[in-house]
Amino acid sequence: MVTLSVMVAASAVVGAGKLIVFDGANTLAAGLSEAMASQAPTFAARAAVVEPTAIPERSPSPSTEPSTTPTPTEPPAPIKDVPRFSLSTFRFSGRSYTGVVAAAPGISFVAPFAGKVEILRYQFIDSEVRVGSNVPSLPFFPYISIVTADSRMIFRPGALGSDTELVARDGDTVSQGDHLFRLITMGRSSWATFYNSAAPFQVVVSLQVVPTGRDLDPSTYIATD
Repeated sequence: MVTLSVMVAASAVVGAGKLIVFDGANTLAAGLSEAMASQAPTFAARAAVVEPTAIPERSPSPSTEPSTTPTPTEPPAPIKDVPRFSLSTFRFSGRSYTGVVAAAPGISFVAPFAGKVEILRYQFIDSEVRVGSNVPSLPFFPYISIVTADSRMIFRPGALGSDTELVARDGDTVSQGDHLFRLITMGRSSWATFYNSAAPFQVVVSLQVVPTGRDLDPSTYIATD
């Protein structure tokens, strides 16, 4: 689960990270070189007269039993942890945000710090973002906030039910590490529906100072469980 106080491939961080600008990806290439050389020995031929001689019989040598000592092998290479998400920082309308790209569904996000949970449900109706509406044929997108006396961190995952499963409830008081929500699928954040259809993120996160609204970097708080 994600201690989102702040998710990636790709690509992107991975794991907890820093706000990264919504852009590119990295590629990795490896090369292998090999050299072989051989040198054939040179023999000098000489004429020789060989007198026949008696060849003594050789006594049979005792058979050699196969060795039972196991051949040492290289220990297997340790399996490295695969990053569960990558982070990208971007700005929109003068504000800072962090996009989270998950490596796989099933990741749970956790509270980055203790606070009170606030959950609002939004719908996109007639090209407008609306809160408090109730159109059953349209998806609901949750904004999950953790509020303290001096900060507010907001997570914006994908549609409720199809992409996102809520664990915490509106009004809950949570401790650091308590589960907030889980990604059911790789469905994208409401950001792709509300603001930018090209946004690849499963979750978009922001962190502000209360009450001034000054932006902070949420990337150091993002974690999953």
